[in-house]
Amino acid sequence: MDGRTPGAEGQDSAASKEGMEKRLTGLYPKPLEGEQVPISFIASGKKMIGWSPEMGRSVQVEDESDVSALKRVREINEVRVFNWLSGREGLIELDDGEMEELLAILEAKNGEQLVFTRVKVKGRLIAAFALVEGEEPRRWLLSERLDD
Repeated sequence: MDGRTPGAEGQDSAASKEGMEKRLTGLYPKPLEGEQVPISFIASGKKMIGWSPEMGRSVQVEDESDVSALKRVREINEVRVFNWLSGREGLIELDDGEMEELLAILEAKNGEQLVFTRVKVKGRLIAAFALVEGEEPRRWLLSERLDD
């Protein structure tokens, strides 16, 4: 006996599914390699961010006086997208190379669905975008969205 209660397998799978949903449908979608998130581009802008050791997360730099306490201060492109899996807006942070790739794909778009994924390059997952033919986003009724 492994010490688990009967039915614990169902709880584990439910928890992992919830984690997967959050990862793909949260404010900052983070698909694993090979997973695709259908999106629509809304807008983009540049902002400065840096790692705050005190808070243990990245924070936005408001003015130059904040920089002294932060590590890895850099400028990123923040892209606002509509995530078709969640039915809400999301944010994707891109470096300049990834942003150029996105803009090139947006120019080439001709009725296809834009998808966001990440690919492994030299051990790191980087953002990638592709166009998928013939797939429609999941349709939903307004009444389904009002319950959220």
